[in-house]
Amino acid sequence: MAEERLQHVRLSWRWKIAVAVLVLIFLSLGAIGSMLLIRTTSQPAPGSVKAIDSANTITDPNWFKQVYRDGFRLYVMHSTAWGTCDPWAHTESQLKMAVDAGLKIAVYTRDPRCWQAGIEATGSYTSQLQFFALDIETDPGVPVTREMVDGVKAMGVRPVMYTGHGMWSGLHKGLDDEFKDVPLWDTNTSKFAYNDWKVDYLSPQPIVYGGWNTPDNMRIGVQQQFEYKLFGVNVDLNTFDGRFLK
Repeated sequence: MAEERLQHVRLSWRWKIAVAVLVLIFLSLGAIGSMLLIRTTSQPAPGSVKAIDSANTITDPNWFKQVYRDGFRLYVMHSTAWGTCDPWAHTESQLKMAVDAGLKIAVYTRDPRCWQAGIEATGSYTSQLQFFALDIETDPGVPVTREMVDGVKAMGVRPVMYTGHGMWSGLHKGLDDEFKDVPLWDTNTSKFAYNDWKVDYLSPQPIVYGGWNTPDNMRIGVQQQFEYKLFGVNVDLNTFDGRFLK
């Protein structure tokens, strides 16, 4: 009987040791999984690419090369002299530097009525434009028209609507979905540390308006932070759906 009890104790301890080993393995695998999850979620979501928009003068081609090395793939610039429909003297030279660095390009004008001048200002780079953005904001408060959209198309450039939920609602009563066929470049900005930037065109959570941000008509880009100083130049940080870019 004593021998049987001793054997029982030995088996009991073996089971306890085996269970302890299994627990340690499980915890180790969990820790590794957590590290992999953290590493994965810190990367851009599938299809999402970094983009910048800016109205600033940039004269150094190395700036664009540095931007490309940092993962940006789209540069959107204001192509007329600010506050006018006059072509901007720096438009073609800045587009050239961006293209030479490997970036895709697009343009906009703060006043959407300047769409024709804004496209013409791109000169020999018109054929390389990803899109022209019709900028629909409460300042200057110019609603978009179908003539603007069709005019951009007639010049061989894809039209995109840049606006936000509040701005669109203010100018189009919040119920107008007449332009839902035009891809949306949304804006929903906040302040965040550059290293914490969530490169995801579905972040922040899209708000349904104007016929956009529905499962079958999702935005193609979102502006996420205003006026970030990137390598010494103030830019706005955006994420675009890379599948929209040609």
